[in-house]
Amino acid sequence: MNKIKMFTTIFLTILLSLIGIVSVVSAQYEYYDWMPFAFGGLCFLWVIIWFVIFLLIALWVYRDAEKRGKSGALWLIIVIILGLIGIIIWLIVRPPIGGETKKVDNDRRCPNCGRIIPFDAKICPYCSKKFEEY
Repeated sequence: MNKIKMFTTIFLTILLSLIGIVSVVSAQYEYYDWMPFAFGGLCFLWVIIWFVIFLLIALWVYRDAEKRGKSGALWLIIVIILGLIGIIIWLIVRPPIGGETKKVDNDRRCPNCGRIIPFDAKICPYCSKKFEEY
């Protein structure tokens, strides 16, 4: 999560700096021929922002699908092609964590990834989570 917070902070700093520069330049000059270019630049910046947000959501779908035992690459392609509709479809059809296996009363599951693990395991073989015997 620290990388995402750092990226967001840097991105917002650059965005606010660009908006500030455009504001200062527009306040100092009365020549308005550059305004369409500034507006186009800000529109392009918003397109980039939404594209990055869309990619982050698509990557989340990929990781969530892999975590739930489905093909992450397939769902990534579906979300990229269908966009918002693909995200909604994934949220409707996604299985519980650990795949579609039904839980049996004598199963032991990893508290981190939810997959079935051996009773004598001290480390999850799937996600490498260390845990105490329970």
